[in-house]
Amino acid sequence: MAIMSQADEMTETDFRCYNWEKPNRCLPYQLPTTEESKVKNLMDKIGLNCGSLDFIVDINDKFYFLEVNSTGQFGMVDFPCNYNLHKIVAEQLIKMDSK
Repeated sequence: MAIMSQADEMTETDFRCYNWEKPNRCLPYQLPTTEESKVKNLMDKIGLNCGSLDFIVDINDKFYFLEVNSTGQFGMVDFPCNYNLHKIVAEQLIKMDSK
């Protein structure tokens, strides 16, 4: 999910300084292939098969990695973007359980 927070003085530094009067736009987002490959390499190197990753993207489309949350918090992006991640996770768990 991309959070469009830069145009609001309240949220330009930290989107968690919510502007309840005019909330930030949250849009579905697909990482570019090069960044997705870097994420997969990182996750392999640190031994994680799931997680939530945070990035900042500058005005030149340069990505800055901030952190990975290994507990994989996904509700915050699932609902606004209609990703249906709960179903996908449940299906994967069922597959893993049936092996």
